[in-house]
Amino acid sequence: MRKRIITIFLSVLATLAVLSIGRAADLRANHASGGGNTPAFISHQGFLADSGGDPIGDGTYAMRFGVYTAVSGGSPIWEETHNNAPLSQGFFAVMLGNGNCTTGCPLGPDTFAGATRYLQTSVDTGSGFIDFPRQLLGSAPYAFQAASVPWSGVIDPPSFGNYENVIVVAQSGGDFTSVAAALNSIGDASENNRYLVRVAPGIYAEDNLVQIPGYVHLQGDGSATTIITANRGSATSNQTAATIYMLPNSYLSNLGVRNTGGGPFSFGIYVSGASRVTIVDNVEVVVSGSGTGGARSGIHLNSAAPTIKNSSFKASGATGFGTAVNAGLSSVHTAGGGFPQALILNSIFLGGANSSVQECNDNSGTGFGMQLNQATPDIRDSHICGGHRSVALLQNGHPRIQGSELRVSSNSDAYLLEISAAGSISIAHSALTYFAKLTGTGTGLRCVYNHDWGTWLPLSNGTTAAAACNK
Repeated sequence: MRKRIITIFLSVLATLAVLSIGRAADLRANHASGGGNTPAFISHQGFLADSGGDPIGDGTYAMRFGVYTAVSGGSPIWEETHNNAPLSQGFFAVMLGNGNCTTGCPLGPDTFAGATRYLQTSVDTGSGFIDFPRQLLGSAPYAFQAASVPWSGVIDPPSFGNYENVIVVAQSGGDFTSVAAALNSIGDASENNRYLVRVAPGIYAEDNLVQIPGYVHLQGDGSATTIITANRGSATSNQTAATIYMLPNSYLSNLGVRNTGGGPFSFGIYVSGASRVTIVDNVEVVVSGSGTGGARSGIHLNSAAPTIKNSSFKASGATGFGTAVNAGLSSVHTAGGGFPQALILNSIFLGGANSSVQECNDNSGTGFGMQLNQATPDIRDSHICGGHRSVALLQNGHPRIQGSELRVSSNSDAYLLEISAAGSISIAHSALTYFAKLTGTGTGLRCVYNHDWGTWLPLSNGTTAAAACNK
């Protein structure tokens, strides 16, 4: 029986990365000439659920999209059909302008020449098309009118600079279909010759390491719609165990990262020797390879201090009390000199033996929100949750945490914090919840103006581990 679709959440995205572009092969020539007469793509994604609220089953469905001048009635000024739009766990992602166009072809500046435009989405799940209410299009699609903007004038967020080159990765119609291949094609990136590698919606299964060179920005269409996945593991704790390897001065944003490798080591993102101008922004990482012993980590920093913001990192799958680690973030320092000081803003770090670790339900003693070795990250407005430890400082370092939430499970041998050697952890203006607070040989715990997560009552403040952050 066909399920009746009652829920649809949609978004239409057209960023500077796809200004006035049509077929990806025309992109650089179009900007070089200052022209804008090629057809264009607009990223469009949404979620479909049945009458019970469950996602529509995986598969391919016929979908139709039309642009109208009114919220109801009338005929489309542009319309196209995607006969085999893929649906995964209820989510779909398509490129408008890349289907079977039947009206107003091609999609381009003329489509958006009027004051208001509405997009209608229709889906056929087996008994004919169902039309959903039209969406008023905002200013983003009007980026088509900016066709004459030269690419060198499009400015990235501060600290990364302008782009002189653009490469598009797409499942069809792009310069490349493989993210790794696109990045490996770059041999001349520099401070004065930067690249944007734009990845269209879709799931990209990569056999080879996705290595981002310096002065290259790898950008997707969203962490739920552009996903890079791999099955990579290594006996050595280095980049060969990762889905993505970030070199100094690289930039990663707006995509999802998966690694199902069984290890012994398995990482989502591996960063080496980088400073804060190496940026991870709006990235969702899930590492879930099963296996006994070893380590899984959402992001692993090797003598690196990148900027991490608006992102989430979840690690699970490794089992074995005392022999396995599942860490949202892990960090080591092998290069000598001062301890790396990563900047971490508005991000989530989850570690546990099970795939569902939001509440830190982990009785296997493997889960760490963060496992730090000789590291001094500056952490603000973040959520850190581990089944075994929220934050473990296993060697020297001085992490600073403020405005954040720290949690640990209630299981035996689980502690909110672990401090070894002569390191210290400073926590200010944060919410904490724990059954056991601190373990380890270190005494460097400093707390200022914190409160209990559950009761919202203030915790005692102090400069020593014995009194600081007491309930």
